[in-house]
This record gives sequence, C-alpha cells and structure tokens, in this order.
Amino acid sequence: MNLKKFMLAFAVLAMFGSPVHAREIVLATWGGTWGKAIVEKAIEPFEKKTGVKVKVISGVSLANVQMISAQRANPKVDIVMLTAGDGATAYQDDLLAPLEPKKIPVLTTLPQDGIPHDAEGHPMLAGMWLYPYGIVYRTDKLKSEIKCWKDLWREDLRNKVGVSSPKYMNGYFLLTINKLAGGTEQDVRPGMERVKALGRNLVAIIDDSAGQQRLLAQQEVWAVPMVSSAAYKMIDEGVPARFVVPCEGAPASMDVIAMVKGGPNPEDASKFIEFYLSPDVIADVTRELKITPVNRAAKITPDHAKYTLTDEELSKLIRFDDQAIVNNRASWQDTWDREIAPMTRR
Repeated sequence: MNLKKFMLAFAVLAMFGSPVHAREIVLATWGGTWGKAIVEKAIEPFEKKTGVKVKVISGVSLANVQMISAQRANPKVDIVMLTAGDGATAYQDDLLAPLEPKKIPVLTTLPQDGIPHDAEGHPMLAGMWLYPYGIVYRTDKLKSEIKCWKDLWREDLRNKVGVSSPKYMNGYFLLTINKLAGGTEQDVRPGMERVKALGRNLVAIIDDSAGQQRLLAQQEVWAVPMVSSAAYKMIDEGVPARFVVPCEGAPASMDVIAMVKGGPNPEDASKFIEFYLSPDVIADVTRELKITPVNRAAKITPDHAKYTLTDEELSKLIRFDDQAIVNNRASWQDTWDREIAPMTRR
C-alpha cells in the first residue's frame, strides 16, 4: 500500500471508528423443554429490549459446574443456572461471585429463603422456582385417594410402589421418610428401616423422571414419589393420575441463578438477572414449565395456579441441610444398595 492509500484508509478509520462489536453475555443453563422456555419467555424479550445478545450453553446442573470449574483461570461464562445444592457447592469452591442488590434490585423483593447468603451475609444465589417432590398415583387403579406418605404402605399397593434412591433428587425420599420416622440428616437409620418396611409393596427403584413416567404409564407401578413438573407433564399427556403434596408436607427443590466469578461481562449479566427475575418475566417462564416462581409478586393465572404450590403448601415444605446431604449422600447410597435395592430383585 502506497503512502497516499494508507493515509486515506487511516482517515476513514478515524471518521467511522473501529468495527463495533455487539454486546454479548454467555448463559449456561438446561436444554430441552426447560431451555426452550427460558429462551422464548426470557432471553428473546431481553435481547429485544436491551440489544444485548445471550449465548446459551446447554447442560445439566453438575456438568455446568464442571465446565465453569475447568474455566476457573479464564472464565468464558457470565451466568449459570443450577440446582440450589450445586449452586451452594460451586460458591463454596469460589466459582461464583456474590450478587449485588444495588445492581439487581429485584433481589430485595424475593423471600428470605429464596436468597441463600454466605457467612458474611452476601447473597450467593437467587431462587428462580420451586418444584415439590410429592406422590403421583394412578387414579384408575386405586379406589382410595393417596393423601399422605404413610399411604405408600397400604395393602392395596402390594407390588405397585416405586421409590427413588439417595442418588436422585438429593435423597429426598429417604430423608423425608427418615424425618417422619424421627431421624435426622446425621442419622438415617430410622428412615432406612421404615423404607424396608414397605416389604412386598416395593417393586422398583427409579432414579429418573422418564423412568417414573414410563412405569406409571405402563401400569407397572401405581404410586411413585416424583417432582411436580414431571408429574404434570405426564398427566397432561393423558395418563390417568394425580399429583399430591402429602399431608405431612413435602420437600421442594429450588433452582437458582448465579454470577460466575470473573465472568467477562458482569454489568450486562446483572441486567439480565434483574430482567429475568422480574415478576412478569419469571411468571411467563414458570407458567410454561408448570412450576412455582420464587418471586411471590409474579402474577399467577388461574391456569398456572393448578400447577403451583398454595401458600398453605409452601408453609408445610420440609427443608433439609444441603451441606449434610453433600457430606453424607454417598454413604447413604452405599447402605441403600446393600439393604434396600435387593428387595426389588424378586
């Protein structure tokens, strides 16, 4: 390039500036039905409103934790959506940054138990939604309703009860039965004995929602503990069944949104979290997923209300020590595999 052409090119750059790069944040979240709802009801409206692009990386909660851990020295992700347990572990491992209420004002409107705090009082995570772990049963096979956990031991459920082991849903089935039997997270022997007392009622151990849906649809089990979102999906597809929050109460999982420590675009990431957790947006997402928003200001339509927890049910939720679950679940599974799993081999 001769001097004249170089000076002309330089003048053009000076006049118009360097190429403008679109702002972008990276979000790691679930794929499938969950990811589709998040994209359509939250990400697309956010992009349209702000001009900030949201790149989505799809993966299950634990896989996303492993990904941001691998990127610890040079984070590529701004925001991650996780189960509350994985979120707390990731925060303790210094993978997540505290949330800042000054930049995310909606945090101040969420219920206290929807914002887990660290030892210094900083918000670690923000709750998005809750989905209870209750009981689903075939209404066409049982003459009497199932209303309580204790009903799983009824004689009319002989060879028709499926349950999940400690490796699924934070061990909620064992922990719930254990609590009702007088045990604690440090001593699950009462729960183990009570589960063993299912005897001939116990026919299957099912550690995934697809398997639970299939066995119920095929009538191989008539009752099984299950998360509400999976239960309602199956019921809406035509399986004659009902989901109940048992009379003794039920545990519920909370999924959370968090900031990756050292993420490349913290300002726009904060704006997305503020937008996402706002009452109108989180109402749209949770309505699509048939689950309960943590933000109690979210407007619940009559159709959505069929799938959400009532205030009374919220007050009866059973809570467990997340750290105790992390510390003890492997040993619970070992005992389960030796003492409970063989009961289904008949």
